Amino acid sequence: MKRNFLLLFSLALLLTTASIHAQQVVEIRSYTLKPGTRDAFHQLVIDKSLPMLDRWKIRYLGYGPSLQEDSSYYLIRTYPSLESRQASEDAFYGSAEWKQGPREAIVSRILYYTTVILPADSIRAWAARLSPDDGSHAIMVASDPVPDSLTLSDLNRQFIDNFIRQDTVRHSRIIDPDFVCIESDGAIVPRDAYMHDWTTAYTKSGYTSFAITDEKIRIFGTTALIRSKTVYTKNSNGKTVHGNSIYTDTYYKRDGKWKCVQAQITPVR
Repeated sequence: MKRNFLLLFSLALLLTTASIHAQQVVEIRSYTLKPGTRDAFHQLVIDKSLPMLDRWKIRYLGYGPSLQEDSSYYLIRTYPSLESRQASEDAFYGSAEWKQGPREAIVSRILYYTTVILPADSIRAWAARLSPDDGSHAIMVASDPVPDSLTLSDLNRQFIDNFIRQDTVRHSRIIDPDFVCIESDGAIVPRDAYMHDWTTAYTKSGYTSFAITDEKIRIFGTTALIRSKTVYTKNSNGKTVHGNSIYTDTYYKRDGKWKCVQAQITPVR
């Protein structure tokens, strides 16, 4: 999701919400859909997802096709707190109504998705950065620096997108020369070996879907930690396996640009 796209979401949110309280959080979910499925996906959202969200009293603020490509779609929801979001979504996605209802039709059209969770107050703070409503898209003032948290969130999404697309050229731009990866089995992989394996890593993994959620960014001067949870399905010996892992990526701001210096993966058993 591009920065101006995220700000466009924020504008829609500001126009939709009369008031936002400090404890609220906003969840922006960005889907990459399988080619040629977006129209059907959109209809499923309208006919199945939204009525179910209403029944479960989950408030949604916006949804629909994105502007940048024909396989992208977004859904914006809000919750009273981070804790209530987790409890609400666990109940929703764990329910028989979802599992025996629209789940298969919806999930089968999703290639992958990313989730960003923001404090609601930050949405209001961005209002000053939006252009007047003159028919043009929202943009950031050239002299106004992009917040590090937004830059890092964008890099986190790029990281996963590069993995799924096995894009070594784009990925190399965000990986520091001193990068190492600590695998889930404890193996420490240096940059050269890591980038060599990147070209086939997703294909060899057997993943049939891969997404991230629960992003958490902590910044300590020129160092930042990004923690996210992966949600995936994969084929293993002819069986479909559902799983999760937690990863923590360490970024360092070098010459004004954030670069990933370490990635550590922890499986969820």
